[in-house]
Amino acid sequence: MYTLELRRYVAALASCGLLAACLPMCADEGMWTFDNPPVKQLEEKYHFTPTQQWLDHVRLSCVRLNDGGSGSFVSGHGLLLTNHHVARGQLQKNSTAEHDYVKTGFYAATPEEEMKSPDLEVNVLMSMENVTQTVLAALKGAQTPEEEFAKRKAVIALIERESLEKTALRSDVVTLYQGGEYWL
Repeated sequence: MYTLELRRYVAALASCGLLAACLPMCADEGMWTFDNPPVKQLEEKYHFTPTQQWLDHVRLSCVRLNDGGSGSFVSGHGLLLTNHHVARGQLQKNSTAEHDYVKTGFYAATPEEEMKSPDLEVNVLMSMENVTQTVLAALKGAQTPEEEFAKRKAVIALIERESLEKTALRSDVVTLYQGGEYWL
């Protein structure tokens, strides 16, 4: 909300979202990761071929917030767009007896007036790597479900620690495809 141009952009984005919400939709492409988009389906149905540059732009624009929810960068300065229910916790934390931001709203005319949220963590997916074979190899020889669980937990911790040391970024191993694959 730094400039009139940005406010117009956000208003246009919100209008498009409202229009899209009114149209019947079917997400028949299914769930897919950024390294494996359904290119053929997108080309056939929408006549759109996502380039690597486009996929990277979308991936780096999407965020996960540590207090719940998701959002998107809408400026090069880190301004986020998210839902009110996602921002509500930060609004409550910044409210005072004089200013109830949940009730009255919040507006910053300049970057200096922006609300600070020091305990809010914003996560961006910088890269992905399939670590399934590493995890599965570590499970070999497990005799019980408890031993398998302990081995899985240990190898995931090792993968995350090694990635942190290598990249200086927090890394999370997540399970995708109903527990069939592990990704860093």
